[in-house]
Amino acid sequence: MLYALLIALLTAGLYANSASTVYGAMILPVAILAAVITFVSLYLPRKFFAYRLEDIAPTVLQRLMQRAAIGTGLALTLPFAVLALIGGWNNPQFLGELYVYTLIAIFLFQAIGEVLTNHVLYLQRTHQYNSNQLFALLASLALLFFVLILYFLAFDLAQPPQLKNYTRDMLAITLILVGYGRAVFLMAHH
Repeated sequence: MLYALLIALLTAGLYANSASTVYGAMILPVAILAAVITFVSLYLPRKFFAYRLEDIAPTVLQRLMQRAAIGTGLALTLPFAVLALIGGWNNPQFLGELYVYTLIAIFLFQAIGEVLTNHVLYLQRTHQYNSNQLFALLASLALLFFVLILYFLAFDLAQPPQLKNYTRDMLAITLILVGYGRAVFLMAHH
């Protein structure tokens, strides 16, 4: 629950930072909306789609995919709810930021954090995994995140310094590191 709360707060910070350029008076409602939806997307699906170590691997994977489907649905509602609340449909920078935040929520927190990590934990606990394959996957994902972070930072570093951009970058990088770091930690410390 602490993990879901931390991710929700970091996501709220990102959305508030982005909303500040569109409609500054709505920063707090946007932050609260982002925190609540993010928390619910990470915490609530676990309550509906539980599994046991005695379940067979396809059943576990099915339940994890159901969790991710619900979480992804909620993650997809967040940018549209924010856009409905404050507007910004004609602001390309704002739309781009919401798009990236949605991709982070879906791929990092639902696909990797919810499905991959929990399925690997299940396979480890039931002695059905190959550690070499897991290492190769984690190393390639780490490299991918590193390259993407450097790529997107290059755009912001090429512009005159702006506190909004630096704040957004620091929050986004922290969010990615916390999400990916938790996944690696859980998979490595079964």
